Amino acid sequence: MIYELREYQIKPGCLEEFVRFMDEELLPFQAGQGATVVGSFTVPGDPGRYVWIRAFGDEKERERVCQAIYGSAEWEERLLPKAAALSERSAARITPLEPTPGPTRE
Repeated sequence: MIYELREYQIKPGCLEEFVRFMDEELLPFQAGQGATVVGSFTVPGDPGRYVWIRAFGDEKERERVCQAIYGSAEWEERLLPKAAALSERSAARITPLEPTPGPTRE
């Protein structure tokens, strides 16, 4: 599995709306295109931070799913503008994660 830790800086006063947008629109859209949404989180005491994790079976699947997501009209015309209105896109941090050989996670 390939995992990504995705951290976003949310514009002041927009966290509640951003969480609703992610839960109701963006995350279901990503899952519908084949991404596995592992979890979605806010950070206690930091109302400007939102974190989520997504996963893919392998690099080939990640490339296919990302093309389906980011190459779509739905992303370009509706989801991206809404995400940009609520978050600081230039501050986003995307970190690849490598699982340790510990206990099974699925």
